[in-house]
Amino acid sequence: MGHVYGSKWTEDEIREGILEVVSALKLDRMPSRKEVVQHYNGSGLSEKISKEPGGWYKWADRLNLPIKESETGLGKKYESAASDTLIAIGHEAERMSQNFPYDILVDGAVKVDVKASHLYKGTNGNFYTFNLEKKFCTCDIYILYLINEVDEKDRTLIIPSAFVAKNTQISVGQANSIYYKYLERWDYVDAYSEFFNNSIRSMA
Repeated sequence: MGHVYGSKWTEDEIREGILEVVSALKLDRMPSRKEVVQHYNGSGLSEKISKEPGGWYKWADRLNLPIKESETGLGKKYESAASDTLIAIGHEAERMSQNFPYDILVDGAVKVDVKASHLYKGTNGNFYTFNLEKKFCTCDIYILYLINEVDEKDRTLIIPSAFVAKNTQISVGQANSIYYKYLERWDYVDAYSEFFNNSIRSMA
């Protein structure tokens, strides 16, 4: 077990805490959530990182540490899953390149960003957390995948970005959340696509 830090984890302590794990495990990359939890025998630091805007990616960038391939792969896996579902329900889905400000363009008009989160265990209950990362929203709809403890999709939330425009993070309780009203709301994609494409046709 590493050095015992304060329960609030200041910016300096987060930096030192991450680098302690890197040194202890002899890593040449950003430690994973699991590695941080195991090193400190607790989830204090991992939860603090996850709750910050930009989360793990922000700190990896600050410390010039590459992200573990499997962490990046999680996002790509669920981008593919979202694309497959959209096609299956009758839409065109074009996946965008890595540095694009959103992940999928639906029917040539609807910008979709895909996020996935594992379940975090907290002292006040278990939850999923999604870092929206960007100060200004660049998509029309978020597709959020809730991943359970055995690394399988548990639930999917479809949330229009206009409903969370002021948020840089969304936290979803395992048992209860205001966001569960968006469970499997793929009809939002239908509505947005119809609206945007009808608007384009009317201006042609």
